[in-house]
Amino acid sequence: MNLYALLGISFIPAALFFALAVILNKNLKIRYCLLSGILALCTVIPTSLIQFYVLSLPIFTAYTFASVMITAILFNGLIEEAMKMLFLCLIPQKKQVLSAFFCCVILYGLVVGGFESVIYIVRKFQEIQGQPGKEIVVGLLIDRIFSAQAIHVFCAGLTGLYIWNFRHQKKNIIPFLYAVLLHGIYNFFASFTSIYHWLAVVAILFAAVECRIFYLSAIDKKEITE
Repeated sequence: MNLYALLGISFIPAALFFALAVILNKNLKIRYCLLSGILALCTVIPTSLIQFYVLSLPIFTAYTFASVMITAILFNGLIEEAMKMLFLCLIPQKKQVLSAFFCCVILYGLVVGGFESVIYIVRKFQEIQGQPGKEIVVGLLIDRIFSAQAIHVFCAGLTGLYIWNFRHQKKNIIPFLYAVLLHGIYNFFASFTSIYHWLAVVAILFAAVECRIFYLSAIDKKEITE
């Protein structure tokens, strides 16, 4: 399998969700979905630059328990989710119901995760250039779809719900704090190769549950009856 086919696989979840969302949600506008994809790309670019420069600092290059924890919580959690929040604010809300806005947010998270997988796959291809076993990259990519891309989706959902609540006079910062903390916890335990690695899965499941809880608490009863 060539590199372009692998890159295409990275965006299959986003493409499938986009198709289903447009079919099933009559309130969803395609132009807002396209805007979400563009904003996702705009998010990945500055985040990658920050990662390149900030993670070269000594506190991040020292592979100790403290440095890994600080990197996971501060960088992967706070900085990444703060960047997401800035760009998610650009998705229009006034002419959208929550279900449509949330679809845009989920699509945004899927595309962000897809672009990060592209960066990951390109790096892996460079590492194993001229060596056998490129098929292993396919397995790694599939694993990212159900792990790294999943945490991006649910954390984007939590951040999006925080923005929605804030603009509707419900200033509850808890969803955003959950996004920061759970993203950091996921990255911290995902770096392990021992049994502790599975705690990253717990972080994903917890983020999914909290996403549903905050969504149900934010939904307008009028929207349910429509």
